[in-house]
Amino acid sequence: MTDPTQPPMQQVTVQNAMRALGEWPVQKFHVSHLADAEFKGDGLRPYVVYRDLGAKEATGGLVDAHVNARGRPFDQEAVSKRHIHDVKFQMVYVLKGWSRAEFEGHGEHMMVAGSCWIQPAGIKHTVLEYSDDLEVLEIIIPGTYDTYNVEDIPVGHPAHAGAK
Repeated sequence: MTDPTQPPMQQVTVQNAMRALGEWPVQKFHVSHLADAEFKGDGLRPYVVYRDLGAKEATGGLVDAHVNARGRPFDQEAVSKRHIHDVKFQMVYVLKGWSRAEFEGHGEHMMVAGSCWIQPAGIKHTVLEYSDDLEVLEIIIPGTYDTYNVEDIPVGHPAHAGAK
């Protein structure tokens, strides 16, 4: 259902992207050095530690970029939950270790150091296993987003089983 108080949605294409995406927040120059960085456990998942690369602050919250590593060994019960991320863009690049995941409509994939994938908005997926030394670089738009286990996807969300 369309909200009459909102302007109509416009399809973003390569040709109209700069105009269609509108004004972005003011961006700041930022540098992040590994030698000055530390991993912190205050992110989305309790078994993951995150090294913030400063993108949220530098882009006014538009983009999140971080390296995440596993803070504890793989625990299937805690990790292997089918879920989605409510994002516009998500790219993951494996820096170290490996991960095996299943993506709706695309099957299982083993990702190793050097593997990279784009995870479309709302794609249902499950992390099946990973190495204890796994480290990945993630770049996500927007910088703040929701993650839902499949059974908790809100009614009306495009990824909801009853969505039209």
